[in-house]
Amino acid sequence: MNTNEQQELAYAYEGPPALHAHIGQVMAYLGYSGGHEPRPLGAAVTLQAAGTQQRLDVTFYQQGQEWHTHAYILAGADLKQTSKELLLHWYDRCFGQGQRNPWGTLMGVRPTKLVHHLRDQGLSAPAIEETLVRHYHVTPAIAQELLAMTALQRPFIERPRREAALYIGIPYCPSHCLYCSFPSRLCQTETAAGLLAFAAAVEEDIRDIDSLCRQYGLRVTSAYIGGGTPTCLPKDALARILQAVAVSFPDLSEWTVEAGRPDTADVATLALLREYGVDRISVNPQTMQQRLLDLLGRRHSVADVYTMYENCRRLGFSVVNMDFIAGLPGQTAADMQENMEIVCQLHPENVTIHTLALKKKAPLFHHPLRQAIPPAGEVAASLSRSRQLLAQAGYIPYYMYRQKYMAASFANIGYALPQTESQYNIQMMEERQTILAAGPGSTTKFLASDGHSLEKVYMPKDPDTYRQLLAQRMAQRRRICAMIYGGDDT
Repeated sequence: MNTNEQQELAYAYEGPPALHAHIGQVMAYLGYSGGHEPRPLGAAVTLQAAGTQQRLDVTFYQQGQEWHTHAYILAGADLKQTSKELLLHWYDRCFGQGQRNPWGTLMGVRPTKLVHHLRDQGLSAPAIEETLVRHYHVTPAIAQELLAMTALQRPFIERPRREAALYIGIPYCPSHCLYCSFPSRLCQTETAAGLLAFAAAVEEDIRDIDSLCRQYGLRVTSAYIGGGTPTCLPKDALARILQAVAVSFPDLSEWTVEAGRPDTADVATLALLREYGVDRISVNPQTMQQRLLDLLGRRHSVADVYTMYENCRRLGFSVVNMDFIAGLPGQTAADMQENMEIVCQLHPENVTIHTLALKKKAPLFHHPLRQAIPPAGEVAASLSRSRQLLAQAGYIPYYMYRQKYMAASFANIGYALPQTESQYNIQMMEERQTILAAGPGSTTKFLASDGHSLEKVYMPKDPDTYRQLLAQRMAQRRRICAMIYGGDDT
C-alpha cells in the first residue's frame, strides 16, 4: 500500500472520546482519513478498559485481507505515547519496514522543540542524535537536520524574558484560493465604512498592547502582519494599522508584512508599507505556472509576480520572501524545478516551501481537482530537488513545521540566505518568547517564568464577533499579563 492509496482510505475508532483526536492524528500521519465521507475502510482501532489495563486493538485492511493484532497497556503508562508507538510499530509489521516514515514517532507540529529541550538539558550533539534515532526512531539524516537547524536558532530563542514579538491578523482576501482553509472574508463584499471600523478596532487592540508593554516593561522587537492578505485592505484602512504599529513600537529590529497576492500590492501599496517602516515582505506566487494559478483561483499572472518583485527591490525592502507549494493539483516535478530555477535567478533572501495539506474546510477537499493531486512519491522527488537547488544557490533551512495531519515524510521549511533569517518565524515556531497578538483569529501567547509554559488569549476569528468581544478579550489579556509579568506568576 503506497501513501497515495492510503490517503483515500478511512479509519474507524472506538474508544474514549478524549483519545479520539490523538488516535486521529496518528492515523492521519499514516495516511488514513477520518470524517463521515463514504470511503473504503483501511483500518479499525479500538481502545477499551480491561481491568486495570487498557487493551488496544488494530485491524488493517488491504486488498481483501485483514491483519489484526492487540496489546495491553499497563496502568500508569503514558497512554498517548504507548498507543502511538504501538500503532506505528504494527503498521510497519503489516506493510513492511520499507514503509517506515523517516520521522519515526516524532509526530508533533514543531519537531525542533524537542531538540531544543534536549539542548536545554546540556546534552551534546552526538547524545541528542542518539536519542532521536534510538528512542524516537527518526533516521540519522533527519536527526542531523534537526541538530543543524536548532544550532542556528539558539541565538534567536535565548533572549531576555521581557522581549516580545507582535502579530497582527488581517482575515481578508481578494478571493478564495482552492487549497486554502483559512476563514477569510472577501474584501469586496465589505463596505468602505465597515473596513475602516475594522481597522479602528485593530488599532485599539494594538494601542492596548502598547499600554501593556509600557506598564510591565516589555520590549517588542519584531512585528508580523499576516492574514489572509493584509494588502487587500483599502489604503486608508491599512494605513491606520501601519501607523498604530509605527507609533507604538518605533524600535523594531524587523517588521514583516504578508503581501502574498501580487494582485493586491501595487506600487502605491508597497510604498505605503515602506513609508511606515516595513522592511521585510512576502511575495507569494505559490507557483509560477499560469495554468496552475488559474486552476487555483489566484487571479494574478506570472508577470504580476515579476513586476511586484521588481517593485519591492526598487523600493528598498531589505528582505523578500517567496512562498511556494509542492503537491498542487496538476503540478509536476518539472513545474517545481522550474519554480526553483526562477527563485535562484531572482535570488530573494528567503524562500518557504510548503507541502499541500488537504484540509476539510478547503474548497479543494470536495473538488474534482482533488483527483489531480500528484502522488506522494512525485511530491517527495519535487521537494528533494528543490532542496538541492536551493542549497546550491546558498540557501540554508532555518525553521520548519509539520501540519497536524500531514501524511508521509513532508514538512514545511523556511530557507534563508545567511544572516537574513526571520527572528519572528523562529521565535513564533519555537514558542520561547511571548507573542502579543492583535486582530481576528490571533492568539497571544504569554511565556511563563519556567520558560516553557504558555498562557493564551484567543481573539474571535469572525471580524464582527472580534469587534463585539474586543474589550472583554483585552481585559483577559491584561489579567494574564499581570499574572505573568506583575509578580503573581506562581
